[in-house]
Amino acid sequence: MHARFLAGLVAAAVTSALSCSPGGPTLADLGGSALMAPAAPAVVGGGPALAGAAPALAGAAPVDAAGPPTLAEPAPAIAGGAPAASPAAPPGWAGPWVEQLADAAGLRERPPRAQRQWNHIAAAAGADCRDALKQSGARFQALPDVAKPNKKGCGIPHGVLLTRGPTGIVYSPPLQVDCSLALRLADIERVIQEEAETHLGSPIARISTLGSYACREVVGRMRRWSEGLSEHSFGNAFDISRFSPKRGRAISVLRDYVLYGSDPTTREGRFLRGVTRRLRAEGAAARVLGPDFDASHRDHLHVDCGTPRWY
Repeated sequence: MHARFLAGLVAAAVTSALSCSPGGPTLADLGGSALMAPAAPAVVGGGPALAGAAPALAGAAPVDAAGPPTLAEPAPAIAGGAPAASPAAPPGWAGPWVEQLADAAGLRERPPRAQRQWNHIAAAAGADCRDALKQSGARFQALPDVAKPNKKGCGIPHGVLLTRGPTGIVYSPPLQVDCSLALRLADIERVIQEEAETHLGSPIARISTLGSYACREVVGRMRRWSEGLSEHSFGNAFDISRFSPKRGRAISVLRDYVLYGSDPTTREGRFLRGVTRRLRAEGAAARVLGPDFDASHRDHLHVDCGTPRWY
């Protein structure tokens, strides 16, 4: 059980760095030194202590030349002999460094995933988010702030209804998302426009979407990992079905996406491959799920800035 617990902790610490929201914890933040168990105290009367070993336990009395040392509680090692036996660890205990890492990674006594999702998105947008979004060149309508999720656990804390992104891309229908995700469109659209220039020779003018905010559960392959609600339920995701450039035919995810393992032979396929690969690699979004992920995404790219972990 300890091995599985430890593996989960390490996986959580690594995946926590993958969120598109800045400031996610890293292994360094979780305390790299915590990955080493504390060194045992030196044996009284024994050989020199190893370099870097911890000092002798506090509370031990000095050695009396006329007799054996007087031991304080808890007793240190017997002078000149083997170290005293350590008390048995309680069941399920794996050492203080594991507990510290669990606390830092947020793995002990965590609230339900829906509550963690709400907390994540509610804290993602600053008070000046809508001002910054306006300065980016996006066109949108501010929606009323929501202080807490509804009875189903859904809601958008700082919602906007966005019709045009920072690079001039028109979204049809408009995106109903949290302001924090809308602010990420500057990086998302930059990748899209650079790949369009490279492979299509024309910028993208319009993106057709299959939805943004929707209070619903996860579907497809992620359902067994994510404990329920989709990131769409918090205005933290949108689905792209089609890209329309200013010149040339529209690019359809259903028609033009080439699964990994095969090299795209068309410019539309190369454009979709480049967009998907770069959005995933460069951190513009936390997750980009497409036809190569599962059949439920065969006709669209799901883009979200959700919680660092799926579980």
